[in-house]
Amino acid sequence: MNPTKPPHAAVLAPLLGVTGVLFLSCMATPPSSILAFDGGRVLAADPVEAGRVETLVSDLRPRLLELLPDTQFDDVDVWVQERPSLYRFTAASTADAEGLWSPSHRRIMLSRHADHFARTLAHEMTHAVLGESWALLPGSIEEGLADHVSATLCENGAARLRAGRLSSACLATGGLEIDVDVVRVDRRTDDLVPVQRGWSARVKLKGDTETTDPMDVFRLAAGLSSTKLDTGTKRGFYGLAYVAVSRIVEREGYAGLHRLCEEAYEEGFDRVPAGAILRAANLDKDPETWRAAAASAMGDREIVELVRMYPDFLVDALTGYLATVHDSAQRAVDPADLLDEVDVKVRLADGRNSITLTELPFVRAEVIAALRVEAAVESAHR
Repeated sequence: MNPTKPPHAAVLAPLLGVTGVLFLSCMATPPSSILAFDGGRVLAADPVEAGRVETLVSDLRPRLLELLPDTQFDDVDVWVQERPSLYRFTAASTADAEGLWSPSHRRIMLSRHADHFARTLAHEMTHAVLGESWALLPGSIEEGLADHVSATLCENGAARLRAGRLSSACLATGGLEIDVDVVRVDRRTDDLVPVQRGWSARVKLKGDTETTDPMDVFRLAAGLSSTKLDTGTKRGFYGLAYVAVSRIVEREGYAGLHRLCEEAYEEGFDRVPAGAILRAANLDKDPETWRAAAASAMGDREIVELVRMYPDFLVDALTGYLATVHDSAQRAVDPADLLDEVDVKVRLADGRNSITLTELPFVRAEVIAALRVEAAVESAHR
């Protein structure tokens, strides 16, 4: 027996070896195709997929490093998987994730079925490039930064991301109110005239949780798999973090947000104080302030994406209105012609922007299809 070891060492060593084998056997199997790039590797299912992802990484990398101070991108693996996971079996806390970043493994994991693959990659790459100074961002704020950067780098997916994050912030802090107004259009003169039996309504969308304390966004790290939050609550934190970051970047740029980290370090803080972020974002502790800020930040493109995310209540209401406002003779007319008789304006109660619902092709298609079904049902009952 080696006197430098405790009496149980001979038993402990093989046990540690078994534990290590079991741990490794639980890890996800690496994708089979490997392609190196400047700063790391892509691991994907086949060379075509690997090449496509490597092209995206090579495009995003220099732009990302130029955009943010104190960043570097080295020794990073990008794994493309069916469902992103470090382990063979997906954890419940990350089951709905489209992308993950593991700092201990220096690994980005992406779902090949991500809603917007390039934007998801840019989000996870943002986590990967941040230097030590950025670690002073509190709670979920780094997620807001990664979202904002990904929208900046991937403009074609930005409106959808902004709509999702801003609406989530609203739903977490009181709900989202939408005004809907119907006006009749005289197509011969392009004049708008009131509909004799018009329709005007304020619709309120509510989330699973609308009592979130905005200050929790500085306390809880929603992006960590160890933070136990349901999906709706997590989306609320991501939305609130996006609101705070976007308002700071709008005023001071990314350098302004980074400056808060530097000042906190110089003053001896291990995290940027919540008060400093609130002042920089011109926010306070009141949930209503956050809700109004999120709603007012939505432009026309974000409202269109909002309708795309929640189409049913608007499509059903418009279909019901058109089905009841016309008499039987008029119902024999092509539904597209009936739809052309009205303009439906949609705007957020807290916002200045509005869109014309009837000009959206996906809404027109759904309304026309619904009207044709109603007409067929009515005809069958005659």
